[in-house]
Amino acid sequence: MHKLSLYAKLACTNIKANYRLYVPYLLASSGMIMMYYIILMLAMDPGMNNGNLSAALGSGSWIVGLFAVSFILYINSFLMKRRTKEFGLYNVLGMDKPQIACVVFIETAFAFLIAVLGGILLGTVFSKLMQLLLLRMIKYGGDITMQLSLKPVLDTVCLFAVIYFLAYLSTLKTIYQTKPVDLMSSSNAGEKAPKANWAMAIIGAAVLIAGYWLAQYVKNPTEALTYFFIAVALVMIGTFFLFTSCSVAVLKLLQKNKKYYYKKNHFINVSGMMYRMKQNAKGLAQICILSCMVLVTISMTISLYVNTENIVKTSFTKDVEISAYVDSQTDQAKVTDELASYTDLARENETIYVKGGTLLSADSVGLLDLPDHVSSVSVQILSIASYNEQTGRNIVLNGDEIAAYCSANGQIGDALKINQNSYHVKEEILSNPDAFAESAIGNDEQLSVYIYCNDPYAMTDTVQNAKGKPTLVLHDDFDTSASDQEQQKFCDRLSDEYFNAEQGGEAQCYSSFRTEAYTLIGSLLFVGVFLGTLFLIATVLIIYYKQVSEGYEDRHRYEILQQVGLSKAEVKKSINSQVLTVFFMPLGVAMLHICFAFHIVYELMRAFGLSDTSLYLKYLLLTAGAFAIIYMLVYFVTSKVYYHIVENKNA
Repeated sequence: MHKLSLYAKLACTNIKANYRLYVPYLLASSGMIMMYYIILMLAMDPGMNNGNLSAALGSGSWIVGLFAVSFILYINSFLMKRRTKEFGLYNVLGMDKPQIACVVFIETAFAFLIAVLGGILLGTVFSKLMQLLLLRMIKYGGDITMQLSLKPVLDTVCLFAVIYFLAYLSTLKTIYQTKPVDLMSSSNAGEKAPKANWAMAIIGAAVLIAGYWLAQYVKNPTEALTYFFIAVALVMIGTFFLFTSCSVAVLKLLQKNKKYYYKKNHFINVSGMMYRMKQNAKGLAQICILSCMVLVTISMTISLYVNTENIVKTSFTKDVEISAYVDSQTDQAKVTDELASYTDLARENETIYVKGGTLLSADSVGLLDLPDHVSSVSVQILSIASYNEQTGRNIVLNGDEIAAYCSANGQIGDALKINQNSYHVKEEILSNPDAFAESAIGNDEQLSVYIYCNDPYAMTDTVQNAKGKPTLVLHDDFDTSASDQEQQKFCDRLSDEYFNAEQGGEAQCYSSFRTEAYTLIGSLLFVGVFLGTLFLIATVLIIYYKQVSEGYEDRHRYEILQQVGLSKAEVKKSINSQVLTVFFMPLGVAMLHICFAFHIVYELMRAFGLSDTSLYLKYLLLTAGAFAIIYMLVYFVTSKVYYHIVENKNA
C-alpha cells in the first residue's frame, strides 16, 4: 500500500512536471470525449428518431470514435517518446520495469479520469445547445425534450477506457523492449543523415499524380461517387510519400548543387530542413491531410445547405404532386376519376398529364450535337395536347410526326432516331414548360430529350430500352390554400387508402419534401461542421506538439551553431526561415490538393442537386480563408512556446 501511494505521488509529480505536454493532451482528449458523447447522445435520443437524421448522426459517431482511437494513440506515442530519458533515469535509480510500468499505468489512469470526467461534464452542459443548433439546421418547428440516459455515458466511458488501455499497452511495449542505457540516451542519440529513397520518391510522385488525374477524369456525379474515395486514398498515400521521401530527395538534389549549397545561408537552411523533414514528415503529412478534411467537409456541407431551398423549389412546381402508374388510356381515365374523388383539398392550378420515361445510352439516340461528357439520355414522352394546354399554343401533328425538346443545348434536327426507329420532327421546341421538368437532383449528369406526340401509349411501344418499354405515369399536380398539416394528411390518406400493389404510385406535398430535404442536408451540415471542428482540434494539437518537439531539438542546434561562429541573430534568422517553411508547407500542399479536388467534389455535389459552380467556389474560398487565419493564429501562439524552449536551457 505504501508503494502504491508512492507511485501515485510520483505519477502526479510527473504530470505536473510535464504540464507543457499533458495540459494540451488532456484538453484535446476532453474535447474529443465531449464531442463523441454529444453526437452519441443525439443519435440515441428517441426524439431524434428520424431515418436520415439518425443515419447521419450514427455515421458521425462512428467516424468520431474511429478517429479518436488513431489520434489518442498517436499523441500518446509522442508523449512517451519525449519521456524515454525520464524512464531510463528511474531505471538507473533502482526502479525495475514493472515498477515503471505501474507508475505509467497510474499516470494513464489519472489522465483517463480527468479527460472522461471533463468530457462528460462538458458534453452534458453543451448537449442541449447542440440539439437546438441541430434542430435549427434541419428547420424543425416543433419542440423536442432531450432525454438524458445512462447508455451514452457508459458507451463513451467504455470506448475511451479501451483507447487509453491500448495507449498504455503501447507504452508498456516500449518500456520492456528498450534497455536502460537506450532509454537514457534515446532523446539525445546522434542523428543519422537522412537518405534519399529515390524509388519511394518516384512511386509517391506517381501515386499523387494518379490521384490528381482521377479527380479530373470523372465526367458526372455517378463517376464521382464511384471514384471519390479511390482518389482520396491515392492522394493520402501520395502525401505521406511527398513529405517522407520526395521532400528529402529534392533537398538532396539541392545539396549536390555545389554552387548553391556551399553558401552560408543555403548550407544551414538545406541541412536543417533535411533533418526537420526526417523528424516531422509524418506529422506534416497528417496536418496536411487533416487540413484538407476540414476544408472539404465544411465547404461541401455549407454549400449544399445553402442550396437546399433551390433544390426544393426546382423539384416541386406545385404544392401537391400525385404520381400513379397507368398502362392504357382506359386505365388513365379510370385513375383520373378515382383521384378526383378525393376532395379533401380545394385544388387550384391543377395540371393532369401522362409522361413516359426511360434512360437510353447516348449512342442509341441520334442527336446532331451531343456533348462529349454525356453518356446517357433521358427520354420523356408526353402528349402534344398536354404541351398545348401548358403553353397556349396549337401545334398540330399528323400521323407519326413529333415535336421535340433537348436540354443542355443539344440539337435534334429534322429527324430523331431512337434505336432502330426514326421519327419526323415537325418542330424543335426551344423552351420546355416548367410543369414537365424532372427533379433537379442529379439531373445535370445526363441530357434529356422530351418527345411530344399524339399518342404517348403507342410511342412507348416503339421506344424500348434493355428492360422493356418506358413506364407511363399519370401526374396530377395542383396548388392549394390548405395548411401544411392538411396537405400531409391528404397525402397520407392517399397512400393508405389508394396506392397499393395493384395501383402503384405516391402522393407528396411540397412541405413534407422540404422537411425531408432539410432534415437530410441539415443533418449532413451538422455532422460536417462537427467533424470539421474535430479535425481542426487534431490539427492544432499536432501543430503544437510539432512545435514543442522542434523546440527541444533546435535548442541544441541553436547552441552548436553559435559555437561554430554564427551570431545569435543569424542563427535565429536561419531557424526562423526553416520553421516558417516547414510550418506552412502542409497548408500550401493542402491548398494544392483542394485545387485538384475541386472538380470531383463539385461533381459529387451535383448528385445532391448543386449545379452552381460559383456557389461552391464562394464557400470553399471563405472556408479556406477562415482556416488560413486560424492556422496563422495557431502559429503565433505555438511559436511562443517554441522560442521559450529554444532560448531557455532549463525548459
